[in-house]
Amino acid sequence: MKLLIVTTEKDKSCERIIEEAVKRKIIVRRVFYSDMCLHRLEAKNFTKFDFCILRDPYNTGKDFSIYLRTIMRFFKGNVLDFNTYMHYPFYEDKLFQHLLFRDIARMPRFWHYNSNVMVDIDTFPVVVKKRIGSRGRDIFLIKNEGELRSFLSGKEVHEYLFEERIKVRKDIRVVVLGNKVIGAVEREVRFKERAGYRGIGVKVSSRYKIQKDMKEKALIVAKRMECDFCGIDFIVDDNGKGYLLECNVSPQFTSSERVLNINIAGKLVEYIVGKIKEQ
Repeated sequence: MKLLIVTTEKDKSCERIIEEAVKRKIIVRRVFYSDMCLHRLEAKNFTKFDFCILRDPYNTGKDFSIYLRTIMRFFKGNVLDFNTYMHYPFYEDKLFQHLLFRDIARMPRFWHYNSNVMVDIDTFPVVVKKRIGSRGRDIFLIKNEGELRSFLSGKEVHEYLFEERIKVRKDIRVVVLGNKVIGAVEREVRFKERAGYRGIGVKVSSRYKIQKDMKEKALIVAKRMECDFCGIDFIVDDNGKGYLLECNVSPQFTSSERVLNINIAGKLVEYIVGKIKEQ
């Protein structure tokens, strides 16, 4: 079997996938989106591969999604998360996910505007997120209207999503593979000054014993998104009320592997081998 992985230089989990594939005598080639030229991509470049993993095309802050969508069509379905990419071209857009999942689970209240003059938020602090972003790079906690106006100056407001600030007691990542929950971790919420504003980030801290309701919702979300492999994020507030935040396709998982003591990369490779054998 020959496996192609297309990814970015910042993809820390890719190395683990390669390690587990090589253990199973799978020939692997890794290619970076940034090394490709779109006008040179042809079907004949990919015929020697049996399967393809297209990892997060936004991982570096640049948008390589057109490369992902071009390559996936050469494989005619033999791509991890193919149905997601085919049916939901806006899968990464946090605004789109709010609209897609709001009938499945409770989500934070949100606002979206198409021009700065339309912004009328009167509840602070408020969370500001870049609609298409990766690894928490563009998520901020804005404390008042003056800071919000300053933040938006020179930015295209339609590229951002605003969410109510919820006091987080727990931040949870649920890992789903092949419509099965394989583990859940709790993450420490961290605040760090970024570009003069209060950035929000998370760090995996411990194993989380997932409750039945959250597990069921995670599986429904993964099914709605039609993804093979994803990390679904929830928060729980001070009153024990849970909220769905988002679904991350082709998630980073090395920290979750370590905390859970589960070979996520191995399970992913076995899942792919099973999909090939089913053909």
